[in-house]
Amino acid sequence: MSETKTPTQRDLIQSEALSKIVNKTRAGLDISMGVGKTYIGLQYLQKVTGLFEKILVAAPKRSIFESWKNDAIKFDMEPILEKITFTTYISLNKHNPADYTVLVLDEAHNAKDSHRPFLENFKGRILGLTGTPPKWGSSEQGMIMHEFYPIAYSYTVDNAVSSGILNDYAIFIHPVPLSDAKDIKTKQGWYSSEYQQYNYLTRRVDEAVGQSSFKMNILRLSAMKQFKSKETYVQKCLKLIKPEDKCLIFSNTTEQADRICEHSYHSKNSKEVNNNNLEAFKNGTITRLSAVEQLSEGITVPNLKHIIIMHAYGNEKKASQKIGRALRLNPNEKSSIHILAYQNTVDQKWVNQSLESFDKTKIKTANIR
Repeated sequence: MSETKTPTQRDLIQSEALSKIVNKTRAGLDISMGVGKTYIGLQYLQKVTGLFEKILVAAPKRSIFESWKNDAIKFDMEPILEKITFTTYISLNKHNPADYTVLVLDEAHNAKDSHRPFLENFKGRILGLTGTPPKWGSSEQGMIMHEFYPIAYSYTVDNAVSSGILNDYAIFIHPVPLSDAKDIKTKQGWYSSEYQQYNYLTRRVDEAVGQSSFKMNILRLSAMKQFKSKETYVQKCLKLIKPEDKCLIFSNTTEQADRICEHSYHSKNSKEVNNNNLEAFKNGTITRLSAVEQLSEGITVPNLKHIIIMHAYGNEKKASQKIGRALRLNPNEKSSIHILAYQNTVDQKWVNQSLESFDKTKIKTANIR
């Protein structure tokens, strides 16, 4: 007689989540990474689809499709793949809503008003899967969520950490002083410092009104992205991380990524270079990799213990996705996330906003001299 397997905490959460959505025509899951979001989606499709059902799965990147295919094979659900058509959000409106009976929105927070031509004409079931649902219900993405995939079940990152599904973590905010060295050449031909540039642009922001205020905020943000002080600080951080420990650095531009690290992953690299660098990082041949946004979701790097985030400009969703890359260790291990913020600037406010959903007891201020 075969032994009955004792359900794990992950099994119990998956079962509970599935029970909340299987009888709903339109539903969403706010589910932490590491809990098995894709597996829950496949279980859902098995339960709600018949022999002749046609399924459309939308995701922001093609690499996520591989997770669906791999999980279907891993959990002996390969027949469901014959019913699935995969599409990116960019191509969603190219599909005929009448051709499908079930729509799965993976990383559903990417659904926007531009996708309404498909969503409003789709008559079948909709399942939205996300780990970072829109924070504000009145926002564009928030209204899409409430209308097309209202959250039926929520299980957050800190729930998963407390339950031992994800490893513990610590977030360190590093205040970085603005440089007073006059090494920034202006359009007028004279030289200015980061400190002077920031104060000048902040005065312009304070004086601006209406649309001009928005433009000046963007101008100040763009200027701060080009400052070099954080790059210098990152090198100090890297020296304190054991050479054998993997560290993923999220920079803000491709040029910055190339300056910071010998190996990078970004849109200006060839596909071959990116694939080779990512594979080398995964298997441990290299232990330092810089990226921009491309690695913030949809990938898992084994034994990733450290992340450095150079810019967290008030975007809670993006910060959560990046932090999530370091939550795939064994549950008894602990990862470190380092976030840089320019000292005595609006940057510190932006970083605090991006971390509002995280356990405050896990957030500390650090400083490397």
